[in-house]
Amino acid sequence: MASTSSSSQQHNQLGYAFQEIVPWTASSSTALTKLRSPRWDVFINHCGIDVKYTIATTISNTLARTGLRVFLDKEALQGGDVIPTKIQDAMSSASLHISIFSTNYARSPWCLAELSFLLKTGTRIIPLFFHVDPCDLRWVDQGKGIYADAFIQHEKQGRYTFQKLQEWKMALQTVSFHFGCVINNN
Repeated sequence: MASTSSSSQQHNQLGYAFQEIVPWTASSSTALTKLRSPRWDVFINHCGIDVKYTIATTISNTLARTGLRVFLDKEALQGGDVIPTKIQDAMSSASLHISIFSTNYARSPWCLAELSFLLKTGTRIIPLFFHVDPCDLRWVDQGKGIYADAFIQHEKQGRYTFQKLQEWKMALQTVSFHFGCVINNN
C-alpha cells in the first residue's frame, strides 16, 4: 500500500514538473488552438511497454486538464481506426511533440519511424529521457550506449535497409540535442 501511495505521489510530482516544462494554462492553450487550430495540440511518442501506463498517461492527463488535446494512442484510438493513418494524421496536425525515450524505445521500429517522421514535420519536439541519458541517443552510431544493442538486432533481422537504420540513428542523435528533461529514480 505504501508503494502505491509513493508511486502515485511520484507521478503527481512528475505532472507538476512537466507543467513547468510546458507552461501553458488553459487560457493560453485556447489561444494556441485559435492560432493554428490543429486536431491535436500534443502528440506523445513513446514505447508502450515501458511508459504507456505510467509517465505517458501522467503527462497526457496533466496536459488534458489544462485544456490541451493530447494524442496518446491508448486513449485516442477507437475500434475500427486504421492505426498507421490515424497516428500519422495526429503527428502531422499536432502543434507540439513529446518523445519519451525509455530503455526499450530503440527496440521498437514503430517508435523510431515515428521519431523520424516527427522531425520531418518541423514541429517542436520536447524529449523526455526516462531512465535514459541523452548520450545514449548520441552514441548509437558509434555502437555505444543502451540503444546500440537494439540497432545490432535490427541489423541482424535484416528487415530494414542500411539507409533506414541510418535515418533512425540520425533522428535519435538530432533529438538528443533538444532541450528536454532527464527523469530518473532520483
